[in-house]
Amino acid sequence: MGEAQTAELEMKPEIAFGRLARSCIAPGLILVLGLWSFDRQAAAASDELEYFHECVKQELPTTLHLFVIKNGPDGLTRAEDSAKVDIVNSLFSVCRQRAVDSSHRVDDRSYVDDSVGSFFKQIPRFVELQRQTEQLWKSDPDKAIEDQAVRTYPLCLEGTARRLARTSDDPADTIEHGALAACEKSRQTIFDTYSSHGKSYDPEAMKALEQEFHRKLPDVVTRTRNDVRKATQQ
Repeated sequence: MGEAQTAELEMKPEIAFGRLARSCIAPGLILVLGLWSFDRQAAAASDELEYFHECVKQELPTTLHLFVIKNGPDGLTRAEDSAKVDIVNSLFSVCRQRAVDSSHRVDDRSYVDDSVGSFFKQIPRFVELQRQTEQLWKSDPDKAIEDQAVRTYPLCLEGTARRLARTSDDPADTIEHGALAACEKSRQTIFDTYSSHGKSYDPEAMKALEQEFHRKLPDVVTRTRNDVRKATQQ
């Protein structure tokens, strides 16, 4: 599954398992052992719940993609409640089965509901953005091409950074230099595109794009390597 998608939606599990007090009084030994056993089970449940949540985050883009292939893009908005139910059921089924296959006993239907619901809340924004893009291509194709060139460069930088973070132990500054070098052609395309339209791209705007990439990079590297580590553990 694509990783840009991956940004698109950022979900964090909230789990609170309190530590249980223990007593050393002899008559309460059985109770103490029972509480100790319950505490161990609670810790295991926490790990298994996190496993289930990670599955939901990983599989949501694929589940949405399969739904769109089967029902068309309009299927998400034509009958939203029905679409939501279908996607929730499919996603829950996949992650529940994965948990069972991994000898995990914990699932969380409400987390699936919330995750899918969060996506559906963003659909109007996606639809409006698509409408604006289509209108721009009709009314001002030169501007649409320029915007596309500007959007492509940051995507190249982040995508390359993720690839380098997955395949190396290099520090963030080394990854940054590697991404900038790999995406030089995409960077130049911005200047060439504007030049072909008799314009010049503002160097300060380019500087701002690259500073934003620099700001986000440590988090991109950390999250990518965390995902790799969790996938390896599974």
